[in-house]
Parts: sequence; structure tokens; C-alpha cells
Amino acid sequence: MKDVMIWTGAGQIGMAITRRMGYGKKILVGDKSKEKAEIIAKIMNDAGFDVVPMEMDLSSRESILELIDKAKEFGDISMLVNAAGVSPSQAPIESILKVDLYGTAVLLEELLNLEVLQPTNIKDTLHAYQMAKRCNEKRVMAESVKWGKRGARINSISPGIIVTPLAIDEFNGPRGDFYKNMFAKCPAGRPGTADEVANVAELLMSDKGAFITGSDFLIDGGATASYFYGPLKL
Repeated sequence: MKDVMIWTGAGQIGMAITRRMGYGKKILVGDKSKEKAEIIAKIMNDAGFDVVPMEMDLSSRESILELIDKAKEFGDISMLVNAAGVSPSQAPIESILKVDLYGTAVLLEELLNLEVLQPTNIKDTLHAYQMAKRCNEKRVMAESVKWGKRGARINSISPGIIVTPLAIDEFNGPRGDFYKNMFAKCPAGRPGTADEVANVAELLMSDKGAFITGSDFLIDGGATASYFYGPLKL
């Protein structure tokens, strides 16, 4: 029996993190696209990892529980990398809230019943994306108290513009110029890479991060700082 890692969202950031932390473990990668999960699993297995692909819909409680049950068949679940999500240019408001918010807080179904999260109160898909991310930051803080009683830690990472297929969709979408201007005028002057996100994840998930829990880490090349104090200021 091996320690098991659950990895949701078969994308570049999840793969970069799993390459750092998944060696020696049984890894289950779940994605809404079974084909995508299989392709990523093959890449990882060809590099010496032990990855099983599964079709999984993060907006479905039943689908998430099926993934968890499958993972338990292989051993004790020791790590979770939740890298699944959809961007403002990829989905409507309802889907963004179901995947990016509900999927992360699957046991609190009432979240999507809150008045503030009704589609009629959301301006657009970007607003929905922002709301989901902000709610998840607070969710991680609350969960860290509960999981601390079990000897576990939980943190979140908030990446800025990271070059992935999702980001490329954004560059080519209706807000493409907005995002290109964002990374051009941030202190770093460029978009980030998945491996730079994995650098922080490696710290958080290793023993070196043993005193870090309930926190969110912003990795955006200084874009947010530029909105308050630099050329991106509104």
C-alpha cells in the first residue's frame, strides 16, 4: 500500500506541483475530460510516476466522492492538489461558481444558495471568478481549524497570469488586452510559469512549511501591488 495523492484538474500547474510532491505515491488524477486525464497520466507515468486517470466532474458531489472512494482503495490519502477550475472566458457564471467554488467546498452545498451568489447578482463571468476565489480564501482559513485537529494542514495559492492553456484562452478572449496589459505593467513585466507556482506549493506541502496553514499565497508578479501603487492603478 502506498500513500495516495489526489490531483484534480489535469493541467500544467497541477502537473508541475505533482512532479515535485508525487514521487513514490499512488496518484489519482481526475479531470472532466477522461482523454485529457489519460494524456497527462501517460506523460507522468513515462517519467516514472504512478498515476491513474479518472473522469471527474468537480461540479458534481457524486463524482468527487467516487474519486475519493477510488483513492481509498490504494491506501491512505496523504495529499490533495486541487488544480481544477475554469476561467472567465471558458464558461458561464453558473459553471464558474459550481466548479471554482462549490467543487472546492463540496460538503457545504448551501454556499451556492447564498443571495450574493445568485447569477442575477453577478455582473459577469469575471465577477463570478473573483467571487469564487475570494470565497475559497476564506474557506481555506475555516477548514484549517478543522483539519488541524486531524494533524493536517491546508493552504491555497492564488496565481496571477500563468502561461497555461487556460491563460491562453484568456489572452485570446474578450479580455485579452486587459490581461496582456496586466503582466506588461506589473513589476515582474511578464507572465509566470507553472513551475514557479510549484516552487511555492513544494514549500507549503513539505515539512519546511509545517507552521503554515490557513493561508493564501499570491503569486502574480506584483500585479495586485501595481493596481494599488503602480501604473495599473484605477
